[in-house]
Amino acid sequence: MAGSSFVPPGLHELIPVSQFHIHQKWSSLFQSSCTYDLLGPHGALVYQAEENRECCGPRMDVRIRNIQGYNVFNMYIPSECCSWETRLQVADSSGQILGFIEQNWSFSAASFNVLDPLNQICLKVKGPGWGEGFMSDRVYQVLSADKAFMVGHITRVWKGFQKEMFSREDKYVVEFPPDMDVSMKAILVSCAMLIDLLEHERQRNSRNYD
Repeated sequence: MAGSSFVPPGLHELIPVSQFHIHQKWSSLFQSSCTYDLLGPHGALVYQAEENRECCGPRMDVRIRNIQGYNVFNMYIPSECCSWETRLQVADSSGQILGFIEQNWSFSAASFNVLDPLNQICLKVKGPGWGEGFMSDRVYQVLSADKAFMVGHITRVWKGFQKEMFSREDKYVVEFPPDMDVSMKAILVSCAMLIDLLEHERQRNSRNYD
């Protein structure tokens, strides 16, 4: 889990940090896709992410760029027509796979496996149980592969009752060890955006069934 000697282009900004903030942004009520500001621990803008969405296209297709506008890593889930599974691919700007995130099916809590490029489980992410996170921060625990110890957290920040009702813009905080491999840091940042995607899909499906 310690940092590796090779750092994919554009990910050097992740080397010293132990915390990242993700702010979702919508420019209008009629916007079908969103953007994200990715901020360092002191609030400085480090990356910007833009979701690309098109009819019958990928379920998730996000490009993350640095403040100079250069692509640094990408997130991709094929169309739901291709597979019923939720498997997020994270790749660097050259297309080299950094790892994958797989959603686990559970009635008690949302959970995910974080895999390396060889499909070996490196980390597990366990969401809050039933009733946890109601009208408060929703915390996802980042655990070692054997669940023996805590590695970090992904927190969806509670905005307050009024903003939760009338604002679409969510905020997340991702915490990890400062010496964690930068590829794993990028994957955990991606996991926060995947959680956000799944939450908005759940809300859309709920409205469609009402």
